[in-house]
Amino acid sequence: MSMKDINTNDTYRIINKIKACKNNKDINQCLYEITEMIYCEYYLFAIIHPHSMVRSDISILDNYPKKWRQYYDDANLIQCDPIVDYSNSNHSPVNWSTFENDVINKKHPNVIKEAKTSGLVTGFSFPIHTANNGFGMLSFAHSSKDKYQDSLFLHACMNIPAIIPFLIDNYRKINIAHEKLNSDVTKREKECLVWACEGKSTWDISKILGCSERTVTFHLTNAQMKLNTTNRCQSISKAILTGAIDCPCFKN
Repeated sequence: MSMKDINTNDTYRIINKIKACKNNKDINQCLYEITEMIYCEYYLFAIIHPHSMVRSDISILDNYPKKWRQYYDDANLIQCDPIVDYSNSNHSPVNWSTFENDVINKKHPNVIKEAKTSGLVTGFSFPIHTANNGFGMLSFAHSSKDKYQDSLFLHACMNIPAIIPFLIDNYRKINIAHEKLNSDVTKREKECLVWACEGKSTWDISKILGCSERTVTFHLTNAQMKLNTTNRCQSISKAILTGAIDCPCFKN
C-alpha cells in the first residue's frame, strides 16, 4: 500500500455528509467511506447506554466479519474485551497491539488474539463518551498485518477526532426515541429526585421546595411512572444513569 496524506477536504466532505444523514443506513455508508479514507477494511461504531445498574442497551453499526460477531456475542466477550474496558475510562485513541500480550485470566480468552483468527488482524479504536453516561468506541481494523500500521494509526488520529462529534450528534438525533423518557420528567420532578438522591426525606424535600409532603410524593410517583421503576431507590439510580437528572437541574 502506498501512503498519502488524507486531504482535509475529504474530512470536511465526510462531516457534511454525516450532518445530512437521515437514517442508520446513511450513517453506515459514511462509516464505510471513513474506513476507506483512512485505508482500513472494517469498522465498528458502538455506543453503550446504561439502562439500569445491571443492564445496558448496546447500539452497534459495523461491517465486521459475521463469524466474529456471532462468536463474540455467543461467548459474551464484551465482559473481557480490553477495548470496551479501556473506552469506558479513557479518551485517547489506542492501538489494539497494546493489549495483545496482556495476561488474561485463564477463564477468559484474549479477545485481541481471538479476533485475529476471524480476520481482524490489526486495528485501533477511538473511545466515545456521550451524554447520559453513555460510552463506546469507533474502531477500525485490517485483515492483514500491514507494515504501514503505525502510519495508518497516526493519520487516523489526525482526522477521526474531528469527525466523531458530528457522528455522535447526528446518530443521536436519528435514534433519539429512547431518550424521550428523560425529557418527559418535569423540572419539579427532577428537583424532587435530586433531593431524594441527597438522602432527603419526603418531609425534608417539602420544606426545601416549599410545598406539602403530599405534593412531593405526587412528583416522585409521577417520575417513577415515567422512568418505569418500582420504588424511590430504583428511580434515583435510573435517573442518574439515564441523565433524567442532570445537575444543576434548577436552571431555567
